[in-house]
Amino acid sequence: MLRSLSLVALALWAGGVSAAPRVTWYNAECQGCGEKRVQMGSHSFCALSYVHSGGFNSYCAVGGNPKSSWWLLAKDPDGGETQACGAVCMDLDDSSGGSDAVVAPPPPPPVSRPAPPPAPRPDPAPGGVPDTFGPYQTGFGTLTMQRNGNRVTGSYTHKGGRVEGTLSGNTLTGRWTQTNGEGRLVFRFNPDFSGFSGVWSYGDAVPNQEWNGHR
Repeated sequence: MLRSLSLVALALWAGGVSAAPRVTWYNAECQGCGEKRVQMGSHSFCALSYVHSGGFNSYCAVGGNPKSSWWLLAKDPDGGETQACGAVCMDLDDSSGGSDAVVAPPPPPPVSRPAPPPAPRPDPAPGGVPDTFGPYQTGFGTLTMQRNGNRVTGSYTHKGGRVEGTLSGNTLTGRWTQTNGEGRLVFRFNPDFSGFSGVWSYGDAVPNQEWNGHR
């Protein structure tokens, strides 16, 4: 959907000018690297052409303006997924006829898809994870959780709260529910599971509010 909107915007922009545009494609791919920024140079107009999203915190962005240099960013704050982005830029030939000839750009390269994650192990953390861990003292009361394989369920004392999710290594990804709402959560435990730092959100929004716990 994002690619279609970007190409429509470019088509409308190009349709309002009389000169034939030059088109250039750019790509940025970040695989477990945090972020990848590609400098695209000076162009009349640039926009995203495709987005291949990795984790739910990853994203693509285009910035700059015709008076300076444009850039393309592939961002994966969690550093564990592949985030691939594409951009298309347009330039107009000037009226003096001194600019380069229009060259049809090559199609963007295929986006490599990340390999499927390995099957979860019953004991995903070094040294093993106890079947029951906690209780943790948190800003939402006392939280205790139980593990069955890599599946985790638990409860906390604030408004009949419950959590459930999947444990991968030291990271729990899942959802919370209370009598007054529900949403997403991500907990990252200490190596010995003595505490965690986490974030939460309402509904399906990206988690961005603190939820920390300690014994």
